[in-house]
Amino acid sequence: MLKPKAQLLLEVVLILGLITIILGIFASALTLSFNAFRYSNISQDITIYGFEKYRNAFFDLAQRSFNSLDNLSTTTDYYLTSTPSGWQIVSGKEEVKSGLEKYLFSFRIDNFQNDPKVKLIKVTGEYQNFIFNDYFLLPQLNVGF
Repeated sequence: MLKPKAQLLLEVVLILGLITIILGIFASALTLSFNAFRYSNISQDITIYGFEKYRNAFFDLAQRSFNSLDNLSTTTDYYLTSTPSGWQIVSGKEEVKSGLEKYLFSFRIDNFQNDPKVKLIKVTGEYQNFIFNDYFLLPQLNVGF
């Protein structure tokens, strides 16, 4: 009589253990897919707003006042602000709020292969613990207005 009860108890414990393992795997997969979806949305927001804004602004600056970029330090973070007369470069990081989320944007600049007529721009977007970088080259454009 004792053997069937012990066997039944062992089977119940094994079944509960298997159910716990299956639920743990399911919860891990669900968490992973949620984080991947969240990361995908963050990446799209930063790419659409921040990186495109900086690319467009820098091409405008390259046409209007490329030489003003020579005065910038290669080790300082800067950001761009829009003014009625064009773009203004400010040291620090730009804070952008999208709903309840806060993003930080900044850029650093250097000469590409020591050529002062071609700038290497590194734009950085930050959200919580995520950091996204975008690099592009900015040549001096010979355009007159």
